[in-house]
Amino acid sequence: MRFVNAYSHCVCSPTRTSILTGLNPAAHHVTNWTLYPDRDQSGKTGRLSAPTDWRKDGWQQATATLPAQLQAAGYLTIHCGKAHWGAIGTDGSDPRNLGFDINIAGHSAGAPGSYQGRDNYGNHPDGSPNPPWGVPGLEAFHGTDTHLSDALATRACTAIDRAVADQRPFFLYMAPYAVHTPLQPHGRFIENYRGQKYPGTDIEIPENEAQYASMVEGYDAALGALLGKLNELNIADRTIIVFTSDNGGLSVHSRGTTPRGTGSNTHCWPLREGKGSAYEGGTRVPLIVSWATPDSGSALQKEIPVRGNSISRAHVICEDLMPTICHWAGISSLPEPVDGVNFTPAMLDDGDDSRQPLLLFHYPHVWGPAGDGYQPHSALRNGRWKVIYYYDPRRWELYDLQADIGEQNNLADTHSEMLAEMKQLLVEQLDSRGAQYPTVIETGRPEPPQ
Repeated sequence: MRFVNAYSHCVCSPTRTSILTGLNPAAHHVTNWTLYPDRDQSGKTGRLSAPTDWRKDGWQQATATLPAQLQAAGYLTIHCGKAHWGAIGTDGSDPRNLGFDINIAGHSAGAPGSYQGRDNYGNHPDGSPNPPWGVPGLEAFHGTDTHLSDALATRACTAIDRAVADQRPFFLYMAPYAVHTPLQPHGRFIENYRGQKYPGTDIEIPENEAQYASMVEGYDAALGALLGKLNELNIADRTIIVFTSDNGGLSVHSRGTTPRGTGSNTHCWPLREGKGSAYEGGTRVPLIVSWATPDSGSALQKEIPVRGNSISRAHVICEDLMPTICHWAGISSLPEPVDGVNFTPAMLDDGDDSRQPLLLFHYPHVWGPAGDGYQPHSALRNGRWKVIYYYDPRRWELYDLQADIGEQNNLADTHSEMLAEMKQLLVEQLDSRGAQYPTVIETGRPEPPQ
């Protein structure tokens, strides 16, 4: 089942914390990416800086997290790849302090120093750690031609072997570092793109796009290795797969203009902009749910039936994963509070795409690039309507996503009643979660939506 109205938040750490906790960033306060303790990674506008007390150290509490809930229910909980929950040296930098039994290569950074084994994945030439970007725990692959995605897949398969040998159900949080900067070639796949032309065109694939594509195919192969392991162990019909992303597609840094000449920041067309943005390109992501091997005769699959080759238009956001996965695991009592909603009913109601909860987005920071869409913002989707508030400049925008998925036609001036309703809903949602607002540099005081 492919969800075509699925969302994350616009950058990685807020989304990953929402998956972990079931909370919206407005509530958990890890509203930007993290790296060093008590260091703000945010930029500033001419008038505003980030909230003064957002969780700069990231998430630190093991209680009530998704893996901790599964761990308590008897699951072997495995983290593999990018963690990026806690700053360097804090408890949250190690997934084992957040409910995972096993940590493979996860630490405080959100990107590797290198994807190449011959570069020791960004560590020193002698193999010693090179924080913050050197990937830990993969010394066995140092000095080899093993790409990071392949090394992670190998280690993840070993962890699955362990779970099955111990006769334990398992939860694998497989979070590849790819695709993320630095863009580097995946050696096994780069020649599929380097020096080639886009199919059906005379447009040559640029080197940076060839590298990007090889990284995508490399992770696809890693996922294939995991599926192969499930089949080898005869557990594919008892394993459910969720595939999603922690932010919209990269469209600003490292990619330049598109090969078709549509300019910079248009890689996610027809969605507007990309990662870091308030627009759909920043937050709308893939979400696919499937049994690893469908089996119509399986009693377990009848309990959680997934319609084959189907599309759901239900509105889903990343914090929904925590209560949904807990429901699948038979966990009936969740910690309070949880903002996410179990979306299983949207999968079970044949043809019913009516689930349209309010989806809240809150990014009171400057991520990096300048320009409209990348200012500090809050936004709300309610059915077909989406409202965006930019804290600097103080501006409201209103879009009808059903008619205008590319957010080209701002209706704020022509639909005043709908704008007023959406404004009120957005502010209510923010206030009910204790949202933190950007700080006015001149006064040092927070400024909520005006």
